[in-house]
Amino acid sequence: MRSKRRGAGMKMFNTMFGAAGAVLLVATVAVADPMPATLATPLLNAEHLLSAHKYAAALAAVAQADAVPNKTPDEQLTIAQLRAAIDTASGNRAAAANDYAAILASGALPAAQTQTMAESLASSQYQAGEYAKTVQTIKTYLADDARFHTILLQSYYQMGDCKSISADMAPAIKAAAHGGHGPAETELQMLAYCDTNAKNMPGYVADMELLVQFYPNPTYWSGLIGQLQSDPAYSDRLALDFFRLKLAAGVAAPEADYMEYTQEALQAGLPNTAEQIFAMGQKNGLLGSGADLDRQTRLKALVDKRRDAAKAGAAEQAAQALAGKDFQALFNIGFNEVAGGDASGIALMEQSIRSGALTHIDQAELEMGMGYAMAGEASKANAMWRAVGGNDGAQRLATLWRYIR
Repeated sequence: MRSKRRGAGMKMFNTMFGAAGAVLLVATVAVADPMPATLATPLLNAEHLLSAHKYAAALAAVAQADAVPNKTPDEQLTIAQLRAAIDTASGNRAAAANDYAAILASGALPAAQTQTMAESLASSQYQAGEYAKTVQTIKTYLADDARFHTILLQSYYQMGDCKSISADMAPAIKAAAHGGHGPAETELQMLAYCDTNAKNMPGYVADMELLVQFYPNPTYWSGLIGQLQSDPAYSDRLALDFFRLKLAAGVAAPEADYMEYTQEALQAGLPNTAEQIFAMGQKNGLLGSGADLDRQTRLKALVDKRRDAAKAGAAEQAAQALAGKDFQALFNIGFNEVAGGDASGIALMEQSIRSGALTHIDQAELEMGMGYAMAGEASKANAMWRAVGGNDGAQRLATLWRYIR
């Protein structure tokens, strides 16, 4: 048998492949030199045919070389790598995966090339739909390669193995809960989809909370808020608070909602909030025109009237509420002042909470946090939201307000 010698008897070739969104890889072939014509001729021919995209003819030339007896390990490796390059270039991912697996299993590959070959193998397996094999390859060779972590989860996802996705992501989710970076957005999307399919709504809500926390956009906010509002555990008293959160998160709303919550804010004694809601509807092109313009105009006139009356009589109304120990009314007066740009209303809100007379203290603390935020006191707002308790939805809303950018 010929001895192993490395040289330039045949030019070296590099082929770059792409797969599954991963950054792949360059396979470099080391060639034995001198190489007998019985090997060199068909392999050089295979290279030329590969360059000309004549893949079937190239594979036939490789098969001719492979039939030569008494090949050295280097020569066998050269043949295997060239075959893998042809299968990959032709788009035959299943065949390419088998090629790469055989190369790795042969033990002939230099240690420095093992990582690169494993990347080719995992990517080819994924593109061939061999998801279980992809998982095994990544776990064996690429467990610490962040580029392939998403492909690992995508493989679980393609197999419907949501349990493995959850288990894999658990440490990252735990770290996020303790102030770490959130898991990758695509990974959270997969987890949310899995939990939806499994009808695991608490899990879905937790997934969406992470998405709005680390990757906020109106679509995620809309999905999360919509799911929370459909939960019967949340009190109808929080409807206006839900809508405030929607507006703050940039979630689109229909014309009917802007009208409804403008009226609800007026009924709660919050004309400044009503004005803000109506103005947002106008800004979004849903109020101020169209077939319902007359009703919208009448509502806007009522908003302006209530706003002006509240501003003119705020001091007297606060005195009356205090005298009658109507601390909910006092709280709302203070909130309305803050919403109108007068930070002195904070003191009325704080006084109402300290009274201990509010029926729904959790909701009041939620809205106290909003008051601090409107007044520009972000640290107080976050501290207040962290303190909100209860089980009627106020605590969850308070947590979400902390994610508003």
